[in-house]
Amino acid sequence: MVYLPLISIFLLVGPAIATIAFFRRLSTRWHLFLLSLCIFYGISPLLLTWGAFGLAKRFGCSAEAIRFRCPSPVWLGDVISGLAMAHWLAIFAIPSAILGAIGLLISGILQHRRSQDTGSTSGEIPAVFYRSRRHKVIAGVCSALAQQWHQSLSLLRVVTVVLAIVIPGFIFLYLWFWLAFPIEPRLQQQQFYVKEDGGK
Repeated sequence: MVYLPLISIFLLVGPAIATIAFFRRLSTRWHLFLLSLCIFYGISPLLLTWGAFGLAKRFGCSAEAIRFRCPSPVWLGDVISGLAMAHWLAIFAIPSAILGAIGLLISGILQHRRSQDTGSTSGEIPAVFYRSRRHKVIAGVCSALAQQWHQSLSLLRVVTVVLAIVIPGFIFLYLWFWLAFPIEPRLQQQQFYVKEDGGK
């Protein structure tokens, strides 16, 4: 039961990175950084396994079936055994990294076209959705969604906390919202306050 959310998280890391670049409308430099992050994520299980064998050789540990036993310290054998099995995660990490890399390339092309269409020299284009600065407790995600969906902020916060407790992977979805959408610009916030004061 626990394995399914973990597998889902491992599979969604690459696409999640790509969608962060897409929604934030990042520059080419950031796209390249996230692309290198995707590649590193894809090969990280293999690097962990390679590092485990290096540690085993360094500390004189011997392999017994699928476990390692180390003369000193004894607990290191369990750590190396766990790291040596990390290569199985490549089954999920490599496809996820490939999807993320493809998504980043598409996002980079779309961003380049957007900047050409708008004539923006900086490459910065306003985001589609902003996290709210008003009534922010952690990241302003709930406040922005409540404003967008015209729902009660308190109710949305209660639902978010309940879902975070009941669904183990929900906290990663909240974290993705935090990373994928920028905070509301101060200029836009000031305009909101001016409109609000003018209506009173």
